Amino acid sequence: MLKPYFFAKLCATLTLLMSLHVSAQQERWFEVEIYLFERQSHSNEQAPEEVSLVSTRGAIDMITPEVYTDISAASAGLSGCTAQDWLNKPDECNSQLTTTTLTHPTHVGPTVASHGLQYATAGETSILLSEQQSQFADIVTKLSREPGNQSLLHMTWQQSMLPRHQTKPIRLYAGKDFSDSFEANGYPVVSSSALGIPSFDFLISQFDEPKTEPVWQLDGLMNIYLDHYLFVEMQLGLRQEGLKAANPTIDTSDATVATVATETVATEELAPTPYLYALPMKQNRRLRSEQIHYFDHPNMGLVLQIRKMVQPDELEVVDGERVIPQI
Repeated sequence: MLKPYFFAKLCATLTLLMSLHVSAQQERWFEVEIYLFERQSHSNEQAPEEVSLVSTRGAIDMITPEVYTDISAASAGLSGCTAQDWLNKPDECNSQLTTTTLTHPTHVGPTVASHGLQYATAGETSILLSEQQSQFADIVTKLSREPGNQSLLHMTWQQSMLPRHQTKPIRLYAGKDFSDSFEANGYPVVSSSALGIPSFDFLISQFDEPKTEPVWQLDGLMNIYLDHYLFVEMQLGLRQEGLKAANPTIDTSDATVATVATETVATEELAPTPYLYALPMKQNRRLRSEQIHYFDHPNMGLVLQIRKMVQPDELEVVDGERVIPQI
């Protein structure tokens, strides 16, 4: 007869094994396809006066491994991180981008895809698919031909749908990089020469030039999760150039200087300054699989479909390769 201690330990072990088995059985993969485009708008809706930056730290990034590898992996020695690597070891993947002489592209998209056919593997979280595995060709062609529309991002991936508290958002970015002209906060880049600071060439050879983070035309997060039903939450920002009224900084520590400066501002009309606005697109919606959903915005549109797919453990192995079984 088992002693109480060993019996309790055996029950705990069996419970753990059963929970792992159930978890594996409950893993549900879906295929996701999106198409984002910018459009000309005559809306009177005002953009926020200040840029609200979205933190993308810790998000799953399926775009960077593709576009950075294509641009400069060979010369920079970048080994490349998969989406699963970005989830499991984001610090190491970020280190690759910061320790190598890597130059990011000046434009991303509109199509981001893997170079060959890809299929999900049980235990992973997401995997980027090839252009051949997408199904939005007709939709993209039709919408991109409409006057005033500009394609931003079209990509397809497979994702293990988890509860909201377990899932990681997907980072989406595309379009032009504005970092040569604007800071992330929207204000113009100010060069040292404009500030009256002399430049010495011999210093450049002694120190590495600071790396500029890209400011993408489209940037943000999309979180898709399963809670009895499918849900999507998105927080995207579309950058657009414009003009903003100047807001002079007045030194109030000296009353005389402050008075003179205030009177000067009141009597002189300040010229507006260039500004990179961020138009937000925030959505939270319940979805139906197989149905094509459209998300509307005065300045952009998003087409999204979540499709059922053959589960990773149902794939057949033919000549050493995993393929979808013939029905």
